[in-house]
Amino acid sequence: MEVYSEKQLGILFVAERLFADKGFHGTSVRDIAQEADVNIAMISYYFGSKEKLLEAVFRYRMNASRSFIQELVQNDTMGPMEKLYALIDRFVNKLLNEQNFQCIMNREQMNRDQSPVKDLIWDLKVEMMGLIQPIVTKAQEDGTFYKDVDVVLLMSTLFGTIHQVMPAKSFIRSEPEFAHMPEDEFREYLKIRVSAYLKKLFKAILTHEF
Repeated sequence: MEVYSEKQLGILFVAERLFADKGFHGTSVRDIAQEADVNIAMISYYFGSKEKLLEAVFRYRMNASRSFIQELVQNDTMGPMEKLYALIDRFVNKLLNEQNFQCIMNREQMNRDQSPVKDLIWDLKVEMMGLIQPIVTKAQEDGTFYKDVDVVLLMSTLFGTIHQVMPAKSFIRSEPEFAHMPEDEFREYLKIRVSAYLKKLFKAILTHEF
């Protein structure tokens, strides 16, 4: 796993915010340098190019998820449903805490042009599926989970639901009961609501318990 200095992380976070706000092509290296209060030569020295900087943003965010899932799979003290619940909590928190990154990720996945970043996204998804599959398969073999479960679609349901929360956030926020709720309080409420919904859905699909 790559280790970044405080200065490098500062550049990464500024780039991430600007890529989310203005798009990759709408953001220049000069914009990033000015916002991060560094010179352009430093960005070139650390990352090489704007394209490589975007890749670095993705690798930084994705490595944390990879480590979490690997540790989860190797945990012998948790049951299969507990592991999936932990996975749900992890990705719901990532969505709401890393909104700039999610914005970039959604845009890159919709981009028709092939790119190293798109390859990174799909490589990670394949890797995560390979790590998560044994959790479900083992539980199916010992009778904990039903066998008629499409794991690929189950995980697509997880990520699809989470990724749709952001577009729906303003709609949910418009409900009268949330009109005066502070933003940080609403964010926590949304985490709990989405997480609880997904856990109930997973339990129903995997165990037929409602």
